[in-house]
Amino acid sequence: MSSPPFPRRRCFLIAGVLFLAIDLDAQDLVPFLGSNEIVHLQAALHDLNMTELDMGFDKDVAEPQFMLSRVRQLLKEPLKLPRLADEVMSVARAQDPLVLWTLSFELLEVTPDKTFAEFIEVRTNHFSCDGDPILNEALNLFFQEAQKANTLIQQAFSVHSPKVLKHLATSFLSGVFNAEDHEPVKKDLTRLGLSSNLIHQVIQENLEVDPEPVATLFLGRLKRINMVLLLEAAQISHQALYELEQRMSHVNDWPIKTKRIKTALGSIYIGTEKGDIHDEKALLIIDPSGDDLYTENAAHANGIQNFPAAVVLDLDGDDRYIGNKVLGPGTGFFGISIILDRQGNDFYRSEYTGQGAGLFGVGWLEDCEGDDVYKAHALAQACGYMGLGILQDKAGEDLYDASYYAQGMSGVKGVGILVDKDGNDRYMAGGRLPDYERYENRFLSLAQGFSIGMRPFAGGGIAALVDLEGSDTYECDVYGQGVSYWYSVGMLLDHSGNDTYHAHQYGQGSGIHLSVGLLADSAGNDYYTGYSLLQGNAHDYGVGMLLDREGNDTYTCFQGSQAFAINNALALLIDSKGKDAYFGYHSEQSQGVGNDGGQREYGALALLLDLDGHDQYSSAAKDGERIFKPNFGILYDYER
Repeated sequence: MSSPPFPRRRCFLIAGVLFLAIDLDAQDLVPFLGSNEIVHLQAALHDLNMTELDMGFDKDVAEPQFMLSRVRQLLKEPLKLPRLADEVMSVARAQDPLVLWTLSFELLEVTPDKTFAEFIEVRTNHFSCDGDPILNEALNLFFQEAQKANTLIQQAFSVHSPKVLKHLATSFLSGVFNAEDHEPVKKDLTRLGLSSNLIHQVIQENLEVDPEPVATLFLGRLKRINMVLLLEAAQISHQALYELEQRMSHVNDWPIKTKRIKTALGSIYIGTEKGDIHDEKALLIIDPSGDDLYTENAAHANGIQNFPAAVVLDLDGDDRYIGNKVLGPGTGFFGISIILDRQGNDFYRSEYTGQGAGLFGVGWLEDCEGDDVYKAHALAQACGYMGLGILQDKAGEDLYDASYYAQGMSGVKGVGILVDKDGNDRYMAGGRLPDYERYENRFLSLAQGFSIGMRPFAGGGIAALVDLEGSDTYECDVYGQGVSYWYSVGMLLDHSGNDTYHAHQYGQGSGIHLSVGLLADSAGNDYYTGYSLLQGNAHDYGVGMLLDREGNDTYTCFQGSQAFAINNALALLIDSKGKDAYFGYHSEQSQGVGNDGGQREYGALALLLDLDGHDQYSSAAKDGERIFKPNFGILYDYER
């Protein structure tokens, strides 16, 4: 089965940043911000005695040690954010997985360089699989590519000693999972190969009064990891897996008992047509059918324990991927992990990480059919931190459930993209990490198209949750649904269906602290609900947008939402078509409310535009009215 051709596309440079523009007409995609929206946006700005240039007021006011240049570009030119969303949506709809690789390289601002792999010497391995020549040949070809990938991974981390890599791992994981307050976390980290003395040392470092020296050391080490080589290794492995999968359709003689083949890079396991248990670390696992169990050391990579690559090809069956340790199936930890599950109603559960998590590496999970369940703690379900995390689910009605840092999430120098192509899906995040800073009974979600930096020392990455078909439900608590924090980009993009979005605070298209957040919904009668700082909200030099193209939609909140901006930020809510309703308990604090900036040198800009239909507003606005709100805010209703 050959790969379909690339869709037509063009590349162009904006302020030194490479953008990939895919021809929208070729895939019948309407831009999230089209010509009609631009015309009315210009008219609303004109009513405020402004132009588009006024949206680019200075929001880049900090001096982080590290950040993606695209984030800085979007803060300066915020109307390029919907264009980026168009690009991501186009790639998500493409059939060729190589397009997603092209996008990933660009989002991480890494230039592909195939010359690294061209000069790596590989050797032929003589496999013996019960005399099946097709399987033997396929394994040999895969192993040759695996040798290239393994060499590239080693080179990517060669600048650091094993001791330094373990210190990086301990600093990161102990912080994310709050090891200082949880003894079970410390014990689980020791099972990962991190000593108790090192864990104690890192906890003490994090308690230093001045965090800058420790943060500077951490980031300096992070930046020396060669991301080009990591991505090249992962792409080579992914392509080799696809070629392997094509050859497996011609294999008829599968073993009666699981077969193990030892290689210099790790074991290869060939499963049976019955239900198998895979629990050992392996370079490659191939399983033809049966209801299989992947657990313990299987299906994840751990470079600090010398198995930096793990690839799984499961062709059929209702399988279970159970992670009972810190690293679960689909985690690339200082390495790469790739899972391709072709068929079946599968169940994924991780006590900690997994399901497409690239943590100082690449994690790629592709599930092609079935009604699947994904459950995890954190750093999961398309999460990238100093790496790439991809989760693609191509069919079925699926459930995604995680505590935090999940469902299209990224951190420093990371990209996380979750793509669900079909089905009425449900996304849930929260319930485990209390939000002590604001509430006694709420939880941090940090999910569903969420990216975060390392304030104030480094920016974050780019994250996207993309759902293409179906009437979906999105539920989170604090921080989620197209949200970013500190020099990052977070997006939730939904193409069709009657969807329901619920978040408590900081959600539904919010940019927080010099950051950029977007929720964009193309079609359907949608329902947006929550408490505060939602639905096109921006805070502290941030940019927050909610764009809804079609449908009879309902927006509800308590206060401070529906195009609400404070502290030198830009908030935008545009509903292009349909009979819509906007309800806010404190209407005077919602629906196009800006801010004068207080003691700061300039204020905040907020615009709510409804461009069609008979609408309702709790603020008593009427169809066809343009109402000026306090301090650089406007409610602009245009009735066709």
